Amino acid sequence: MKTIKLLTVLTIAFLSLTIISCSDDDSSGGSSCSNLVDQPVQGSFRGTDFVSPAGFYKVLNFGETTTIRCDIYVKESLDSDCFFPTFEGDQDTILFSISSFDLQTITLEEFGENTLNFNRITIEENGPVTEVELAECGTIEITAYDADAGTLEGTVVAKGQFGSTVNGNFTLLLCED
Repeated sequence: MKTIKLLTVLTIAFLSLTIISCSDDDSSGGSSCSNLVDQPVQGSFRGTDFVSPAGFYKVLNFGETTTIRCDIYVKESLDSDCFFPTFEGDQDTILFSISSFDLQTITLEEFGENTLNFNRITIEENGPVTEVELAECGTIEITAYDADAGTLEGTVVAKGQFGSTVNGNFTLLLCED
């Protein structure tokens, strides 16, 4: 009888340790995001690998509030309109916003102010349909801003709710109307 109890206790202890060692440690923003790779920004967008061909930032003013919206393209735009670009097939872009051009590191949140979207716009019979996949973890670092050249540089590493990823260095150009 003592042998059975001892085996039961050991089995429970072993299973408990296995479960604990296999779980994510979310104390530092989650361990499910990978480390930054020193490469041009690239990843997997809804199951399709990509290397970003371009990216832009737009300064948007809403009354007294200024937002800088950053767009990383997943594929080549068919035109030169950076505000409303045209893509072959779905419009796939990675979007995030910053509030200033200060050098900064942003820890991404799945919901909230600091988020990143894997954004897809599909043109259907009844009009455009937007699907958004939020980043569940990651960081964005703004490393340089040159107002005269109209460039914003940084790094991004993020993983989306449905498995999309982005990782690498970006240089975004100012999009002016």
